[in-house]
Amino acid sequence: MVLNRLRTRHVLSVVCVLGLGCGRAEPTLLPSAKAEKAEPLRIAAAADLQRVLPDLIEKYKAHDADVVLTFGASGQLAEQIRKGAPFDVFLSANMKFVEGLETEGVVAAGSVKPYARGSLVLAVHRAASGDVDGIADLVKPKVRKIAIANPKFAPYGTAANQALERAGLGGSLGPKLVLAESVRQAFLYVEQGDAEAALVSRSLIVDGGSLKVIQVDPGLYDPLIQGLGVVAQSDKLDRARRFADFVVGEAGQSILGAHGFRTSGEKAEPPAAREGAPHGG
Repeated sequence: MVLNRLRTRHVLSVVCVLGLGCGRAEPTLLPSAKAEKAEPLRIAAAADLQRVLPDLIEKYKAHDADVVLTFGASGQLAEQIRKGAPFDVFLSANMKFVEGLETEGVVAAGSVKPYARGSLVLAVHRAASGDVDGIADLVKPKVRKIAIANPKFAPYGTAANQALERAGLGGSLGPKLVLAESVRQAFLYVEQGDAEAALVSRSLIVDGGSLKVIQVDPGLYDPLIQGLGVVAQSDKLDRARRFADFVVGEAGQSILGAHGFRTSGEKAEPPAAREGAPHGG
């Protein structure tokens, strides 16, 4: 009996030394057994995608549930990526910024591809909606401020400038123009009544909203072909490429199309059907 008790004490001592549980000590998991939390996939996205990307990510959750979105003007995002910001995928509002990064080796070679074509619209606040039926009416006294995105950083700002110049309005409207940091901010200016009108992306318009929306003749501005690319220094290259493939694939294109983008399988409408057609209230 004494011998058995001694053996029992010896076994318990070995268990305690190995840290396998004595008294109130918590069990220690070996490193190989610890759950590893994956880093989120970080997407830098142009401001015109602020309404559509949450819907797209919701659909994409079946493939990757951990995605973080950062929105901004394409030019500013490109500069952040150039300086080493930890993004994995860049969705620009044009091809220029993402192709420039590819040339510099910042975006992975061969990963750049177009994913949508945007449309420029004239959004008019209800305070001036009775006076504005087209871009030519922006000269009227009732329209005191016109918001556009800063062309230095935002492709939609460049398109807005082109539309005004080609319509012969560039010189006369200069004092009325208010430069916003992004196309999303330009939209907020008119939505909140800080400007009577704004030239913005169709994708930001909420159908049934309070703004009067007029399609701008696409002949007045260069095509807004939007491109994406995978950041070369990403440590999640496989996940980044899968996300990019999803955006340009059937499911992603369907969601983009539902938010006012023209996609690869969509034919252009004739200009006559676009110009001056009120849409969305």
